[in-house]
Amino acid sequence: MNKLLLSFLLTGLVISASAFPKLSLLERFTNSGCAPCASINNSWYNSLTGQMVANGTISHVIYNVDWPQSNDPMFLLNSADNNTRRGLYGVNSVPWIQINGANTSTSQAAVEAAVNSGNAAFSPFKIEIVAEKFSNNVISVNIKITRDSSDVTTFTATRLFIALTERIVQYASPPGSNGERIFFNVTRKMLPDAKGTSFEIPAPGESVTADLMYIPTENFLSKVSMDSIRVVAFIQNTSTKLVYQSAYEDLRPASRLNSAFAVNKSLGAAPFEVSFTDYSTQGASAITSWEWDFNNDGTVDATVPAPSYIYTDEGNYTVSLKVSDGTASHTRIINSAVTAIQTRADILVVNGIERATYPTEFANFYLNSGPFGEFEVDVWDLFGNQDFDYKLNEQVQGAHYFNRAIPDDILKKYPRVIWLGNNYGGDIAFYSAAQVLDYVQSGGNFLLATRQGQDFFSSQLMQYTGVQSISGLTDFTSTIFSVAEGLQDMPVLPNNTRNQLVLVDTTAGAVPIFKNDMASAWSAGFRIKKDSAGAFIYIAGRPYRYNNDISAMNYDYIIRNWMTYTPAGTGDQTTDALPSEFRLEQNYPNPFNPSTVIRFSLPSASSVRLVVFNALGEQVAVLVNSELSAGNHESVFAPLGASGIFIYTLEAVPADKSFSPFRGSGKMILMK
Repeated sequence: MNKLLLSFLLTGLVISASAFPKLSLLERFTNSGCAPCASINNSWYNSLTGQMVANGTISHVIYNVDWPQSNDPMFLLNSADNNTRRGLYGVNSVPWIQINGANTSTSQAAVEAAVNSGNAAFSPFKIEIVAEKFSNNVISVNIKITRDSSDVTTFTATRLFIALTERIVQYASPPGSNGERIFFNVTRKMLPDAKGTSFEIPAPGESVTADLMYIPTENFLSKVSMDSIRVVAFIQNTSTKLVYQSAYEDLRPASRLNSAFAVNKSLGAAPFEVSFTDYSTQGASAITSWEWDFNNDGTVDATVPAPSYIYTDEGNYTVSLKVSDGTASHTRIINSAVTAIQTRADILVVNGIERATYPTEFANFYLNSGPFGEFEVDVWDLFGNQDFDYKLNEQVQGAHYFNRAIPDDILKKYPRVIWLGNNYGGDIAFYSAAQVLDYVQSGGNFLLATRQGQDFFSSQLMQYTGVQSISGLTDFTSTIFSVAEGLQDMPVLPNNTRNQLVLVDTTAGAVPIFKNDMASAWSAGFRIKKDSAGAFIYIAGRPYRYNNDISAMNYDYIIRNWMTYTPAGTGDQTTDALPSEFRLEQNYPNPFNPSTVIRFSLPSASSVRLVVFNALGEQVAVLVNSELSAGNHESVFAPLGASGIFIYTLEAVPADKSFSPFRGSGKMILMK
């Protein structure tokens, strides 16, 4: 697993007599199936940029996109970072060149002129890099940023970006259709990611340092030559896109004492347990002590190399590890190493729509409750923070801004998920058809609304949902028609394009709900729900390009009638069959306010006692103390008082002695 570190420290005064020389940053977007990209590479680009890097006149970064060839291996290794940088600039064709943040023509003369113009300017910053690789392949990057002593610039939206690039990438045969097999300065990972990181702008004449760490994954190590890594750092205004300064440094071996660690889970739904693994390397002597602080409170929480810790409260947690060999010591601090979130609604809306590309439609869609009607929801934005406040709509209870996939334990906290895809800008990188299938089979209800739907269906998901075939791309120009009672026809907004219809097997339980053409067998939407499982619903089209008022009414009806709550793992409740074993479920919702439901199953008539204790072990409630019949049961817990952690315990003595007595417990959190 890959773990990153970031910390900033103010350092002493630095005297500078004038502004610093600027090193131009050249960013290029390409694809291994792009014929024009290969053409300019062979004509002039590779030779020119190679000479510029050798002469120290540019920092060079290459990003690979997923078109025209979606299986470009350089894109696939680092899809999230590539997509994020592509989204920042609105790249919609390749080759594409940005120099110092400005789009530049893909001609040699234009590139040379832009580089020379940038280098003729001065920068308010100087960047110095120390890039180290340790014996266990841990990468440590230290960045020192110094500000010119006479600078008076007012900085806004300014971030530091770090790219691990591979100087030369060679394949035995071309990985794409454009015939190239040798590539240069390919971005393999950005630290901590392509969103960059904010830093404290130093006072004129002073400096700050940033310390970052990366532990390569096995997949990374199998595809990247560690001896060919070059670190590129640059400072950019993410609003204007202006790049103030750049620098680069090749990775070099190091053998000093170095503290490093990884977490098995950096994001989860509280309460959850995190395991820590020590990746520190010794210097002259062996490491003899470890001091862990799991929540940045200054208290040593553990002194072993591989501890674990339970995070019970929502928040971003800074974690530190100090290692010592008895003579020397080194401390590593990871800001936001662990993030614990809480659920506030029982519906999760997953946003896969890039706001920068569709700002007005995006805002109207969410502010008018287009995808959730009258229901309260939490939102998970796959693009991270897009500078949009979802809570301007009072129905949005919680907003999670994470440019990453949703962990299973978080997804399954929600009995209803609405995934708004667009298959543009990177949302598809965080979607897993296997995860969706598991979620639905575990009782969750899933609504997928997207253009280019084929990429969201695996063969297994198609088989499960009764989808026999998926159409080519089609444009919706006026209305998609309801073929289900309770739904209204959906008026289409302009440019609702690149959509895919489905042909479903109604004998397998799939039910069409929308048609683009009433005379056609193809459907623009369908639903299916199997016994002991949740519902799966598909609506073709760009979800933000339908009439918002009608969308809100239709989504509301779908949620209210077809996404009924069946908690994960309790499928027996939907059948008449008796449970085959004792089972105590996780309460839902959790955390809760003001009440929660505890469900349990009895394979035999039993004497049952369900008791709740507080964190001190004191009994606070007896929910059940009676004889119950075999079957599925539930009890509501609605405590008075302040927030807190509670433990619920079920004890059952069966009348049928072929079953053993049962005892089980669970943890729940009241959050007011």
